[in-house]
Amino acid sequence: MKRLISSLALLIITGCSSPTVFLTTERLPEKNKQELVSALSENGFTVKTTSGVRVPKEFPDVVVATNPANENLEFFDKLERVIRQQSYSPITYQKFYQQKHYYKGRNVGLYIRGDAEELTLPPVLRGSEKHCNDQRMILEFKAEAAVNLDIEQDDITSYAGSYQSVLPDTVYANFEHMKEPVIFIFSQVEVKTYAGMKTADKLVVTKSENDLLPAGCEFMIIHY
Repeated sequence: MKRLISSLALLIITGCSSPTVFLTTERLPEKNKQELVSALSENGFTVKTTSGVRVPKEFPDVVVATNPANENLEFFDKLERVIRQQSYSPITYQKFYQQKHYYKGRNVGLYIRGDAEELTLPPVLRGSEKHCNDQRMILEFKAEAAVNLDIEQDDITSYAGSYQSVLPDTVYANFEHMKEPVIFIFSQVEVKTYAGMKTADKLVVTKSENDLLPAGCEFMIIHY
C-alpha cells in the first residue's frame, strides 16, 4: 500500500512540474542574459541555459520553439509578458515535430539574438605546449563558422568542428569526437618578443570536459 501511495505521489509531482524554458542566446551581453534569467525565474519559470547551440540564421531575433501539441496558452501569455518587460523584440513562434529544435512535452526553447558586436577571430593560432598538456597544436578558424584543431605528434591528428561567437569575447566550439562543447575567452595582450613588445590575439579555454583541450589551454598569434 505504501509503495502504491508513493507511486501516485510521484506521478502527481511529475504531472504538476512546471515546463522548462531552454534559453539559447547569441551576441547577447552577459548582463542582459542574467537579467532575463532572473526575471524568468522570479516569475516562476524553470530556466536552463544552453551552451554550444546556435540561433538558426533563419530565426527572427526572439523565437519560442514548441512541439505542435503544446497549447499551454496561459504559459505563453506569461512568458511574453516577461520578455516584453525586458524590452526585447516581439516573439515569433516556431513549431517543430522532431530534430534538434524539438522540445518534448510542455518544454519550450527560447532563442534570443542580441546586437553586440560580432567577434572577428584570427585565422590561425598556435597552442601553448606548457598550458596544453605538452601538446603541439594549431587552431584554425575558417569560413562558414568552421574550426579545425591539429594535434602534432608522430602524425598529425585533426578534429573538425564548428564554432559560434556568442559575445564579443566568448566562443563556443564543437569538435567531432569530443563529448562536450569547448568555451574560449578571447583577449588581446602585449607580449615580449625579440622585436620588442608586440600585440597578440589570445584564446584561452575556460570550460572543457575534453582531455585534449583542458581548461587553461592557451592559443596565441603575435602581430609583428
